[in-house]
Amino acid sequence: MRPYDPQSPLVSIHIPKAGGTTLQHILQHWFPGDRLRLHYRTDDMPEPFHLRAGDCVHGHFNGARGFGVSQYYPKASQFIAFMRDPFERFVSHWFFMHRKKNNGERIPELETKPSFESWLHARAEEQRTGTNSYSPVWFLPHPPGAAPLARQLDESFVFLGLTERLNESVALLANILGKPPVSVPHLNATPSPGDRLVRWRGYYESNFADEYELYRMFTDRFPG
Repeated sequence: MRPYDPQSPLVSIHIPKAGGTTLQHILQHWFPGDRLRLHYRTDDMPEPFHLRAGDCVHGHFNGARGFGVSQYYPKASQFIAFMRDPFERFVSHWFFMHRKKNNGERIPELETKPSFESWLHARAEEQRTGTNSYSPVWFLPHPPGAAPLARQLDESFVFLGLTERLNESVALLANILGKPPVSVPHLNATPSPGDRLVRWRGYYESNFADEYELYRMFTDRFPG
């Protein structure tokens, strides 16, 4: 991976349900005031920021949905991201959508009241046709096929964290960025799969190989 340059903007890619809300809280301490810019879609697409030396932009990016990193910040050259066990992340996202729906939010994906099984099979079919925009490979700086995953990680990222090793990841990231140590809250957490859903893990591993390849690369590059 590349060394961190404090004179260049930093892009923090928030892969959903992989500790990004906790990381945002920490980044607000490390990049106070307007040094941290948040890139999240509401009703409209977010507007690109004018990034200065030493700024950090953090949020969701997705090339398949029209708001990829290269579409917004084509000159960005250094990135960080956290990754989580793919099946755990998928299940967490499933619970998260239902929690938002129960809080009164409109969740288009749940309007047909899909079961977990039908939701999983729908994503697997998209995976087979190359249209699965939920895959974290679409959150990287370059879309799938544009650049090899390993090359993207090695040439563009200054740090790759693991949600399962969140405290250790944050401590290592603080050292790389030259920031003070912080306590790590666990924000926006959702359950891990229980007995009812864990039986689908093998199916997920068989059908979403790109996610497991990416997760393995994160793990292989994790210090220590």
